[in-house]
Order: sequence, then structure tokens, then C-alpha cells
Amino acid sequence: MTAPASVIPTVIVEHDGEALSLEDAAALAAAGPVRDALKSALSWAHVAWSKRFGKPRGLRSGEDFDAYTAELAARIRAVQIDPAPVLLDFAQRARVLGVSQGLIEAGAPQRNLENRVREETRRHIDEATAAARAKLAQAADLVEALERGSFKTINRQLAVADQAGNIVERAARTVTNDELNEGLAAAAEHVGGRLVWIAERDACVACLALSGHVIYPGDAFDWHLTFGAKACQPKDYNADGELVDIELERPPRHPYCRCRVSPWLGHDEAAARRVTHDWDEAIKDAQAKGDQVAVDAARRAAAAAADSAAFDLPAALRREAERSILRGDALPTESENVRLAAADRLLARIGSGKNSPAPSGWRVPASVKARAERAVKRGRFTR
Repeated sequence: MTAPASVIPTVIVEHDGEALSLEDAAALAAAGPVRDALKSALSWAHVAWSKRFGKPRGLRSGEDFDAYTAELAARIRAVQIDPAPVLLDFAQRARVLGVSQGLIEAGAPQRNLENRVREETRRHIDEATAAARAKLAQAADLVEALERGSFKTINRQLAVADQAGNIVERAARTVTNDELNEGLAAAAEHVGGRLVWIAERDACVACLALSGHVIYPGDAFDWHLTFGAKACQPKDYNADGELVDIELERPPRHPYCRCRVSPWLGHDEAAARRVTHDWDEAIKDAQAKGDQVAVDAARRAAAAAADSAAFDLPAALRREAERSILRGDALPTESENVRLAAADRLLARIGSGKNSPAPSGWRVPASVKARAERAVKRGRFTR
């Protein structure tokens, strides 16, 4: 899930769940056959070793060992993988889903927009397929080159083949998220809106720094922004296969990134207040009846409605991103030291004053600030 439901509109939270389900399905459909084929080869390797050599720890060499490694290498080379059709199918589905979600989030009627998968996506799929096949070939070469070893040695070489499945899964998740965001951006452009970046609450320190930032379609987000020590400019391969710097027009910012954009039409406070209720008229009615209790209740409701109408999604996202850094919310893949250093840097920017404002303008409660300071001092966050 993305940031807390109190910040993100329910429809976007639901859409994020739909997108994650599609991403998971893409990863399973594309990488599953690769891993199943390798599992078969590994199963043969275990059984054949046991029959020929007995205990897995003993070092083996000679003709039997050479014959074993040659057959295992041949089995690995026989693994045929072609995830490209599946990856293209899910990329297309993600693009259509992004358009549909974006139009719903913008309150616009559904319609067919440009849904062709980008050439960059096709190139990414081709590169991932080639890289996965190269890992299989490398593993086969490593196994066949062994002159002696134990089954532990064999497993070490087979670990290279396992990377093929990881490459395909990473590609599946990347292209699905990439095309989803392309569709969301297309919807925003269609309705004349802007794009607001939405990061998960436990996103990395680089992506959280972009949460709540808004651009026009076709412009680029500022990749320099990060709560971390340094930011890296995004890179991609061009048509000639050269790695070049690119602008950050939308997520994903890195492999396995699950950030998204959403169409942002700005905030109409007056319209939002009207939708809530015409409290001015309600107060007049209560005064005309001489009911002071009703007058007071209507005034309190009017104040609450004004607060609700003043809700600013980009500002709320930026506030929650800073809160996440100060709380140390993070996935296991990001080290606690990275998060502690980010909290320390943010605390330095906030300053020592009571209820000092964070960079986004949010006045940080003393309890939140003190909790972060204690975490930095002791070198760990409490959960």
C-alpha cells in the first residue's frame, strides 16, 4: 500500500492494489517458467550426484565427474526461455490499466487513448531476455569447466543460473510499473491535469523525496531530490545500446520501484466546501430560530468543513514523506544506517526550535522530533 489512507484518496489506494496484483501476475507468468525449468535441472543434479558419488561434501574428479558436469551443462543449455511475449502482454495490459485508472482519478469518462507500448519498453524486454539467456549460458560454461569439486561447488555455479529468473522478474515488475505510469500520464495530459508523484510510506529515501511533487506532463521531476546522501541521475540504453543519462519524467525511479503518479487538477477550496454543505445558510437558519446550540454546532461543522476543503494532497504527501523519514519506516532491503542518516539530515534542516517547520512547511510535533532524535542518538529506530 502507498501512504496512509488518511492521506491518499481511497480510489488511489484501490488502484494501487490493482496495479500490484497485475505486477505480481506479470512476475509469476514471466519468471515462473524460467525457475521451473531450472528447478528440473537442479533436481537432476541432486539425484545424479547421489547415485554416482554418494555424499555431497566429498571432492570428486576424473572421468565420472567430467561426464556428470558435461551432462548437467547440457541440461542447462537445453533450457529454452522466451519471456518476451508474456512481458509485452503485461506491459500492454498495464498501459491500458493506467489510462483507465488515471481517467477515474481525474473524474473523467472512460475513453480509448494511445495504448501502444513504447519502443523503450520493447527494448528493455529484449535486453532482459538476452541477459537471462546469457546467465544460463554462463552457468553451463562454469559447470563444464570444473575439473574437481563437491556438490557445494556445483551449487555455487548453478547460483549464476538462478539469476536468470531474477532478471526476468525484475524486468516484469519494471515494465509493468513503467507502462502503468505511462498510461496515468496519458490520462493526465488528456484531462489537462498535472502529475503528482506518490511514493509508498516505506519507499526508499530517494523516492520519498519526490512524493507530493507536481509537474506538467512532458516535464521532468527533479532527480536531484533525495533524503539520502546523494542522488543518481536515471540512466537507460538508447537505440544504439549505449547507456545514457535520461530525465525522470515519471516512475519507476529504480528497479522494483513501486511509486506511481496520479492526475492532479489542483484544489478548488470553494467547490469542495460547497460539496460538503452550505454551512452559512445553516447558521442563518439556526439564528433565525434562536437556537444557539444549533448555531454553535453549525459553526463547528463549518470550521471542520473548511479544514477538509483545504486538504492539499501534494502537501500532505510531502508531509507524510518527512514523517516516514523521521519514523524510520523502511523495507528490509534498505539498511537502517541509510534511514538513520536520512533522519539526521532532515533533523538538521528542521532545526532546534519548538515546532520548527520541516522543508515542506509542516510544523513537526515535538514528540515526533524527539523520537527521531533518540533514534539517531542510539543508532536504531524502535518499531
